[in-house]
Amino acid sequence: MIRATQADQAEIMAFMLARPTVAMFPIVNLRDHGMAGGHPKAMSFWVQGQDGVLTDVLGMTDAGIVLPVFTSDIRPQTRRAINNRPIQGIIGQAKPVAAMKAELGLPNGGLDRVEPHFELDLEHLDMPDTTGFSLMPTIAVPREILVVWRTQYGIDALDLDAAEAALQASAAIDAMNGADSHRVLMRGADPVAMTGFNSILPETVMIGGVYTPKEMRGQGFAKIALALHLAQARGQGVKKAVLSAANLSAAKAYHAIGFRQIGEFMIVIYDSPQVANV
Repeated sequence: MIRATQADQAEIMAFMLARPTVAMFPIVNLRDHGMAGGHPKAMSFWVQGQDGVLTDVLGMTDAGIVLPVFTSDIRPQTRRAINNRPIQGIIGQAKPVAAMKAELGLPNGGLDRVEPHFELDLEHLDMPDTTGFSLMPTIAVPREILVVWRTQYGIDALDLDAAEAALQASAAIDAMNGADSHRVLMRGADPVAMTGFNSILPETVMIGGVYTPKEMRGQGFAKIALALHLAQARGQGVKKAVLSAANLSAAKAYHAIGFRQIGEFMIVIYDSPQVANV
């Protein structure tokens, strides 16, 4: 692989936009923060091609998150590209992430999980009965409720300990409010679940932050929240949604509104930066 320059940015973006369901994170990071550095999500890239056409893109944020978008097995090349660089995590399709982790001699992360990866063409969104329900932006819901919810979400979905989950909750809520990215499902006047989009492109959204409090689970609230939010997005021109499911109950909710599994997604996050052991 060779190190890309800013002159390669348009070609790299076109390569990733051709496969947005597996490249949402690097697409949004490149769009929002570029390749010049200066932001934790600013991107560096290494690329490989054949006959003048890109076949593989290896992205890495300034914060050390590695984001592979591969169409071939290029383990030795990836090792040479990022050897001796501090790595905070690897996120992407399960097969290349697992291969990179092994090739670089990295240990298991504090968060180290393979999740089923789903896709939905919004033309085929199967709406449940939403009678009596509505969505509100997170900024319109009492903050103390969201802090409790987001803290528990960090524990349940991100494998954080309680102190770290509480620490991250407030910043996450500020980000949701600032981006207007998440919605709270209301049953009448009562908040019962939350859903949101972690990444947003003109025609594709990546779902994240879906949460129902434990005492309200099993009643289909997450399914209703997500369906209503996707219906709103469809009305604004979005054509496709992607997500990965943290557990079987979540997967059932996604299947119920039309999502189909297209593969597996792997998330490896380290508590402290790692250096390739090769």
